[in-house]
Amino acid sequence: MCARVSRALRTPLVHDMAASPASFIQTPLAPALLAGFWAFAERQDLSPSVALRLVVHHVIGRAGFVVEGYDPQAERRCDFQNWARRRRRAIDENGIHPVLIARVTPGFKQAFVDFAQSREQSSPAALKAIVQHIVVSARIDPSVVRVPKTAERLSVRVATRFSKVEMAALERHAHDYGSVRAWLVALARSQIAGGAPQFTTAALEALYESNRELASIGRNVNQISHALNLDLQQAGQLRGSAGLIDELATLKRRIDAHTQRVRELCTASASRWNHP
Repeated sequence: MCARVSRALRTPLVHDMAASPASFIQTPLAPALLAGFWAFAERQDLSPSVALRLVVHHVIGRAGFVVEGYDPQAERRCDFQNWARRRRRAIDENGIHPVLIARVTPGFKQAFVDFAQSREQSSPAALKAIVQHIVVSARIDPSVVRVPKTAERLSVRVATRFSKVEMAALERHAHDYGSVRAWLVALARSQIAGGAPQFTTAALEALYESNRELASIGRNVNQISHALNLDLQQAGQLRGSAGLIDELATLKRRIDAHTQRVRELCTASASRWNHP
């Protein structure tokens, strides 16, 4: 039993993108086309980011480009519903900026850039072309899928003036936000958007990283619980250890609830920062 639990602790459940420097592939899409790709991801039972990585890896691999530092077999599958539960509420309430994005390893990003250049396209244009091909090939009609609400575009500009002393004080307060403008916008939105926190970019990155690590721990707890449950069944000791199994299940539920709440807060904050 100890050996099985030890393996559960050591075995990574998914490919850890967070272990690599942050690189992204992304492209703006019409909301209907984005919804079409989500429908494709749902058919495959993959989160959109995983679906995008797998599709792009397949396309550039067939074109002869080698992707370093990425193992498609380690991707997390059967996860669309988890993604939908995390994102749908925020999307329905706040809308989105229709951009398809996935975090990738630097080697993946470089291979994709080389692929796009070989076709004399920008990376976003090449990615959009891949998505369009996938949606058409899958015979998904974007006009009949659930199109996400787009976030309201900002069209009203407000200008004001401060004294030099006031500006110096503002700059000290705005240090973590990157600019005085960003801090003033965050300050105003924190007052008019109740319950929507205004994290700095650095704070968002730290929260995302912490949440990924905690979610990984939760998955390991779940794997340990399954391994322990199987060993206890085989040893005929399951009934006497029911309390331990319940404690592990409770811990997993609490971790899931916490990571879900942090994701919601991060999404609410990020949706504000994404406004142009």
